[in-house]
Amino acid sequence: MEKKCIVVGITGGIAAYKAAQLVSNLSKKYEVHVIMTKNACEFVTPLTFETLSHNRTIVDMFDRHFEYHTEHISLAQKADAFVIAPASANVIAKIAHGIADDMLTTTFLACSKPKIIAPAMNTGMLENPITQENIQKIHFNTKRKIDFQLNQNVKDLLVEECHGTIDSSL
Repeated sequence: MEKKCIVVGITGGIAAYKAAQLVSNLSKKYEVHVIMTKNACEFVTPLTFETLSHNRTIVDMFDRHFEYHTEHISLAQKADAFVIAPASANVIAKIAHGIADDMLTTTFLACSKPKIIAPAMNTGMLENPITQENIQKIHFNTKRKIDFQLNQNVKDLLVEECHGTIDSSL
C-alpha cells in the first residue's frame, strides 16, 4: 500500500527549527516532501529536512539540479495534504493575495488538496488587523477549505508564548 503524501512548507522565523520534529513525526507514517522559503534557510538548513524526510528539500524554484519536470505542479498533484508550519505573516499575506513568487507559494496555490496553515509569529503580528484580514480573506476565497490551526499542538511550534486568538467564526 502506497503511503499518503504530505507536503510541508516551512517559512522564515525562529519557529522553523521546531518543524524538524513535525517532519520527523510525519515521516514515520507518510511520504513527506518539504519546501522551504529562502528565509527559513536562515534558521535551519535543508539538509536537516532531507535527513528526516528521506526526500530532497526544495528551496529554489529554478534549481537546475533535478530531473526536469514542472516540480511545483507535480508536488501539488502528488500531495494528499499540504501543511505550512510555521506560517509567517509574510507567507499568509502572499497566499491571501495570490502572490506566487517562490516554490512554496506557487505549489501551495496550485494544490487543490486539504491544507493547514499554522501561523507562527509574535502575538502583536498575529493580532494585527492586517494579518487577521488576510486570514479571513483566505477563508472567504477558499470557502473555508483551508484550516488555520492555533491550538496547543501548534502552539508547541511557537517559540514565544502566544496568547493571540483567531476569530472563532472562521
